[in-house]
Amino acid sequence: MKKKDPTVLESPDLVAFISLFKKTNPRPFKRKSDNRIVFEFAEDVSEAVDAFYRNVPVNIADYCKTLKMIRSMIFNVKAGIS
Repeated sequence: MKKKDPTVLESPDLVAFISLFKKTNPRPFKRKSDNRIVFEFAEDVSEAVDAFYRNVPVNIADYCKTLKMIRSMIFNVKAGIS
C-alpha cells in the first residue's frame, strides 16, 4: 500500500477549521523554499476542506480558541520555540 503524502496548508483560518473539524492538531514548520510558516496534517483533510468551503457551522467560541492556538504556533515557530 502506497503511503499518502501529508497535506500542507498555509492559511491559519482554514487550518483552525480543519483542526476543529477533524479534532487533530497540525504540525507547524518553516517551509525552506520561502521561509513561510505552514502546517502539516498527516491524515487526509479533503473532507474538512470541503466542509470549510460549504460553510458548515461550527461553534464560534471553539473556532476562535483554535484560531488563537494556531496563531500562537506561528509566532512560536518564528521565535524558534517548539
